[in-house]
Amino acid sequence: MLKSQSTQRYWPLLFLICTLFMLNGCMSSAKNVPSRYSLVFDAVPQINSNAPIKIRVLLLRSDAEFMETDFFTLQGDVKSVLGNSLLDSDQFFLMPGQKGKTLAGQSTLDTRYIGIIAEYRELDGKTWRISLPLPEPKQTNFYKIWQLSPGELAAHIVVGVNGLQADGQKP
Repeated sequence: MLKSQSTQRYWPLLFLICTLFMLNGCMSSAKNVPSRYSLVFDAVPQINSNAPIKIRVLLLRSDAEFMETDFFTLQGDVKSVLGNSLLDSDQFFLMPGQKGKTLAGQSTLDTRYIGIIAEYRELDGKTWRISLPLPEPKQTNFYKIWQLSPGELAAHIVVGVNGLQADGQKP
């Protein structure tokens, strides 16, 4: 009878220790969680004289140089022009009237802006570039068991006859 009383006394302690070990294994060591982005592109039927239009998407540390540089300089070697401001880039073509082209991903911790360039055949005062601010990376605590989702930029980009337009931007 003495043995059963002493072992019954240690079960709650053993349970507590096992629970702490399990929770420790679920903890995250990340201090910051980078933002996500989801961009949906729609092209109007009359763009670019019925020819495909090249779209370039740039992940930027800062948008100052991007917004100050002229079209023809950015059309060349964008890495040498933007230097450390450029973190990553992607490009694709949109056909006139194409809808629902989605580009989604996770930024880096240093990414603060997404720059978008539309290479129109004729610029003629069109808005050929836009810069979208990303949400700040989320701070996490080391003791959190369930990590919250990072902030997300969701934007609808219309490639129109007068240039780029971002609708529904939610930083």
